[in-house]
Amino acid sequence: MKFVMVGSGAVGGYFGAKLQVAGHEVVFVARGELLRVLRETGLTLCHESEETRLPSVTATADLTAIGPADYVLIGVKSWQVEAVARQLPALKGPRTRFLTLQNGVEAAPQVATAVGPEQTLGGLVRGFFQLDAPGRVRHVGVQPTIIFGQLDGRRTEPAEQLLHCLTGAGIYAELSDDIEAELWKKFLLVTALSGLGAVSRSTVGEIWAYAPTRHMLRDVMAEIVTVARGRGVKLPADILAGTLAFVETFPPEATTSMQRDIMNGLPSELEAQTGAVVRLGHEAGVATPLNQFIYQSLVLQEQRARMNKDHR
Repeated sequence: MKFVMVGSGAVGGYFGAKLQVAGHEVVFVARGELLRVLRETGLTLCHESEETRLPSVTATADLTAIGPADYVLIGVKSWQVEAVARQLPALKGPRTRFLTLQNGVEAAPQVATAVGPEQTLGGLVRGFFQLDAPGRVRHVGVQPTIIFGQLDGRRTEPAEQLLHCLTGAGIYAELSDDIEAELWKKFLLVTALSGLGAVSRSTVGEIWAYAPTRHMLRDVMAEIVTVARGRGVKLPADILAGTLAFVETFPPEATTSMQRDIMNGLPSELEAQTGAVVRLGHEAGVATPLNQFIYQSLVLQEQRARMNKDHR
């Protein structure tokens, strides 16, 4: 099968490397220093003391020159999806499936507008991944997982085939009949940890060990659950307790990508995560005071980071 990784950072690099090791054709879309490193020295996956090296990978900056693919995994940041989506038809064949892997709940509809809902798979990733350096991806704790599904909940042959490819590559994967609910489950977890981690400048372990921040995490999550239900999303009755129990299993040193971006003065997914809670809550008539506090505490820094990026 031919896979294209649109966005070859930590998430795209990890899963693309696993698929290439399994024998699939993989094209990594990247730019700048990452593109140079991929072309010259390939990719390295790191887990604890183990390393897997791929000295040769196919990498390009020109998404439109790749041609049709079987599967396109979209791993760019949420704020980049809209621009990337306009180029995706160049990768489209009659059976191509485009899999969104962003944090948040709004990427799949954006992609579906460009390539059609039938050929769009909503998806999410579990696991902590980070770039130690360009072309060097580290996985820390939590089994790497992809959960995905057709937007209408149907089981199709291309989706079933993707499940076979992923599991055959040693990637834990699930094909969901209600991907909207799965996306909101992940949104609940990541958005609460990202927002609270960024505003407190603390790791998961530090947040969990200190009772006031642990309780605040619970209350931030409770607001998100209320927003989801206000929008008709079918979440389990015990979703809050289950999510908090899951957090307790995380490596204590873990941080989220949004949190790291904010702490490093970089543009982040604030608008697609905490900002989306506030916005979607307002649309559903649901109050979100804690998420609004977190968003308003971080938005000026976010604006500054984006202004600095635009002026480079």
